[in-house]
Amino acid sequence: METKEFIQNKSMSFNWQITFKVVIIGAITIALLIPKFMIIELIAERERTADISKNEVMQKWSLAQTVRGPVLSIPYIERNFDSKEGQEIESIKTLYVLPKSLNVKGEIVPQKLYRSIYETVVYESGLNFSGSFEKVDFDALKVSEKDVLWEKAKIEVAISDLRGIHEIGAFTWNGQSNTFLPGMENALIGTTGISLFLPRITANAFPANFGFTLQLKGSESLQFAPIGEITEVELHSNWNDPGFEGSFLPTERNVDNAGFTARWRVLNFNRNFPQQWKNEEYRVTNADFGVKLFTVADHYQKNSRSAKYGILVILFTFLSFFLNEIIAKIRVHPFQYILVGFAVLVFYLLLLSISEQLGFNLAYFISALAVITMIFAYSRTFLKSRTNSIVQTLILTFSFGFIFVLMQLESFALLVGSIGLFFILGLTMFFTRKINWYGE
Repeated sequence: METKEFIQNKSMSFNWQITFKVVIIGAITIALLIPKFMIIELIAERERTADISKNEVMQKWSLAQTVRGPVLSIPYIERNFDSKEGQEIESIKTLYVLPKSLNVKGEIVPQKLYRSIYETVVYESGLNFSGSFEKVDFDALKVSEKDVLWEKAKIEVAISDLRGIHEIGAFTWNGQSNTFLPGMENALIGTTGISLFLPRITANAFPANFGFTLQLKGSESLQFAPIGEITEVELHSNWNDPGFEGSFLPTERNVDNAGFTARWRVLNFNRNFPQQWKNEEYRVTNADFGVKLFTVADHYQKNSRSAKYGILVILFTFLSFFLNEIIAKIRVHPFQYILVGFAVLVFYLLLLSISEQLGFNLAYFISALAVITMIFAYSRTFLKSRTNSIVQTLILTFSFGFIFVLMQLESFALLVGSIGLFFILGLTMFFTRKINWYGE
């Protein structure tokens, strides 16, 4: 009877030891969430600093560019009879004519500028505009031709940041050259831009062909407005991470390691404004499209995503140490768990600081190698054999490798991560299936 009671007491003692150890490990894991969130906040702070530096560079170079035009604006006299005054009142109004066709061909030459350790992507572009205007349908607009002020007709091109203009070629209208002037007063197509008067045109000057070139600097993105009845834009660049944005996607695109080529073809039926209108009936500022020189995930985004997976690495590491305790009959002190957990967290600080200098992938390899080596050397001081330390190191290496693979998979990260966790859980169940948790 005494022997039976002794076995039962010993079994209960073993059971309580395991339960207490699990509670302690859980408490340590929860406590480690505090420095983990501090690291995530540090990453966000560094990213904000990088954004401030980036904006400063863009302000000095030129901001993202949007080009809308050319638009032909023609003033006319609007006559209304005032019944109170008993007389006719004249006022100057404006009608707007968009091109029958608009073709834009351009090359974007990106470059990277640095302020301290922070990188900003800017570009220079060479754009060639061509197209045609058809005859204005004054009857549809209910405007008498005798009231049209042709001598004040004007071509307007909206450019979002005029500081980026490097060079503007002459504007040709049916073979005649005209020089652009700075400034544009037309909120319907933009707030800033360039313009020129066409005083020699008349109603007989249509159909008219036009063309001009524009050397334009900018940052991050370049967009256009679909102002032609048929608008065709073709861009190419050696940047191999383009992001196509705006109201329309390219009809054709090709992206490879050498860069990208993209072509857009937009019809007037695809937008919500006509080819001709009077006064302020329509605006052309809500249908822009173009390309962004996009980095799929910069090192701050990758650092943030990696740190969010940090709790998984800690759990994998703690689980492997705990199973080592149970299977190999090795006692690991809670303080040793804490040191190993902090070593894993230090990995993310190393990753952040080194990635700012060397890039994410190389920084990940260096940081992981440093932490894995340190934990291996430390585990040799309290684990029974070299084999146990090697197993722990392999599990930690797998954890870092698994997270790195997830970082590289943009679209399939959730799928691969879910399947990976499923198999890890299955392997844990398999290797612990014969453990007598009650010590009986």
